Amino acid sequence: MANMTNRSGFFSFPWNCAKRNVFLIASTSFTAIYFIFYFFNSNYFAAITESKVQHNDDDIEEKYMPFNKKYDNPQIESENILHKNIISKLNQFLLKENGELPAENEKSGNKNRSTSTQSFKFIINEKEKCKDKTPFLILLIATTSSEILHRNSIRKSWGNESAFPGDEVIRLFMLGVENKGPNDVLLRESAQYHDIIQQDFLDTYSNLTLKTLMGMKWVASYCSGASFVMKTDSDVFVNTRYLIEKLLRPLSPPPQNYFTGCLMQEKQPIRNAKSKWYISEEEYPRKKYPPFCSGTGYVFSGDLASKIVNVSVTIKYIHLEDVYVGLCLNALGIQIVPPSNRSLFNIYKVPFSPCRYSNIITSHRIQTNEHIFYWKTLEKKKDICQKGP
Repeated sequence: MANMTNRSGFFSFPWNCAKRNVFLIASTSFTAIYFIFYFFNSNYFAAITESKVQHNDDDIEEKYMPFNKKYDNPQIESENILHKNIISKLNQFLLKENGELPAENEKSGNKNRSTSTQSFKFIINEKEKCKDKTPFLILLIATTSSEILHRNSIRKSWGNESAFPGDEVIRLFMLGVENKGPNDVLLRESAQYHDIIQQDFLDTYSNLTLKTLMGMKWVASYCSGASFVMKTDSDVFVNTRYLIEKLLRPLSPPPQNYFTGCLMQEKQPIRNAKSKWYISEEEYPRKKYPPFCSGTGYVFSGDLASKIVNVSVTIKYIHLEDVYVGLCLNALGIQIVPPSNRSLFNIYKVPFSPCRYSNIITSHRIQTNEHIFYWKTLEKKKDICQKGP
């Protein structure tokens, strides 16, 4: 202790210890003030706020409506490096989940990481699904583990693989994980039906892009010879018979680089931080999206699966899955084929009538019991209702 008390210099003990404390307190206070100032003056504040806002699913079509509000704070092109580093660290701290930073925890599918599906592992896979088969159509259906009734209804209706003699149809439900540890109910369901694929990213709305890329990766890896693929959701009714007979069969031989669906053009990013479909200027600085098809249901040629997966590693992640796929197509220089009739792919729920549903491909917001009822009714009336071209 004698040696310590006799030291000279600013940090000598014991009197200069007070000086050291004053210095440390002043430095910490300055840093805290700098933190707060830049945080509240950065565009990122809106993005943080957005994740805490509850949304109403009834206004889902807002996603496809232009948002024209102008802002007074244009993005600054040149930023101080220290400012950017501080905001980045604050971002990680605020988005931390269960004590792990999303950037460090690949299971989270954090938007700042690469979208490469190589980072995620299949928990449930169906590697042999296409063995000794060359499917005409693969149905990739986004779902969650709790939607057991929806999956069962689809299996008994428009997703029935045996309902289309002469056309090999394969059905796959796509899931992420919701809880730590194995889901025994889901594993038993998978063992019974062999139509589930699941990777170890969190099954959230923000990771829907990862879910779609997982499905495309599966096609590219295990079923690359498929003629066509359709991506859709579990709350969508698909008139698979019309899709095959009226849209896909006439495309013979199967084309390459083919993509169609409910076409969205000249759509602007929604800059309202309260919206479920909010995209900041930092995430997407352009004023308009390239053309894309609504994620409620789009169809593409089998060769595109690997092309989209490969180019996705070069495209900055956004959580709007259908817009993101449109960005990939744009990067590939592929033009979307508009449907022959705008009423074929619907982002709304079409009022049911057998003859009307005989001439569409998709209808949105379908309840569990409606899948089976609509399908059975269509099958009974298919020879009565005259189908359009």
